[in-house]
Amino acid sequence: MNRIENEYLSIGINQKGAELASVYDKNRSLQLLWQADPEYWGRHSCILFPFIGKLKSGQYEYNGQIFHLGQHGFVRNREYQLISQSRNKLSFSYHSTLEDLKIYPFSFESIISYEIVNRSVSVTYQIINRDNKKMYFSIGAHPGFTCPIDQSKKRSNYKLVFNKSENAHTLELDENGLISESTRIILDGTDTLGLADNLFDRDALIFQNLKSTQVTLVDDLENKIWTFDFEGFQYLGIWSKNQQSPFVCIEPWYGLADYHNATGRVEEKIGIEQLASGEIFSCTHKISVHKDL
Repeated sequence: MNRIENEYLSIGINQKGAELASVYDKNRSLQLLWQADPEYWGRHSCILFPFIGKLKSGQYEYNGQIFHLGQHGFVRNREYQLISQSRNKLSFSYHSTLEDLKIYPFSFESIISYEIVNRSVSVTYQIINRDNKKMYFSIGAHPGFTCPIDQSKKRSNYKLVFNKSENAHTLELDENGLISESTRIILDGTDTLGLADNLFDRDALIFQNLKSTQVTLVDDLENKIWTFDFEGFQYLGIWSKNQQSPFVCIEPWYGLADYHNATGRVEEKIGIEQLASGEIFSCTHKISVHKDL
């Protein structure tokens, strides 16, 4: 594991998937990032590329050819290379291979950078189109955070507080993990989402075009734990495995799972990004850790 730290935080990144695996609050001696307990969810903070969620029938069409690809794409399982390191920043790169072209017909480079500044960790994703044609893709983050932080409490003792009041529906998933035509009101003129035990009984919450750019984890004593900044992202997923799972994922996305009635043609996929040959797509999210309780 590759590590950097300052006086407040220490972070660790695995080269497999360039996955953030540790965000340690040195002042409180607390591990904030979910530690991949396989009983619930065996990952920490995987990168979703070139698609998010499930494809209809596990496949898509490009240029008249059918390609098969599983949930959340494949780079989370690829070995990245460390390309630069300084006292407070690490960058990793992955170049697509001939094997990748069999499931995703676009040559690309993925660069993931992690930087610590004071009490914050910024994560920047760059996708470079190395092909001679337009490429189609989605990209998203899937960081999990330990919740409850205090092991004497339950996840339901915590809440997520947005920086603006919201009237927000979730896009509902069907039994195949595809987006249905149904929506359900979750935030009804409020900035607060309590992490009730049954909140994720119908899978992830998926919000589109929120007014908010930040969400903060707050405990039952009104202590702020961390703030997650997702400014610029089109969609935000919030998820936990089941009623007992002691974590919550905050997932900013450019893109979505397929709709149940998707055509399968990648050019027509809702939320898909397009990138011309040689161009670079970039986005950043940030985790800011609050001071001592």
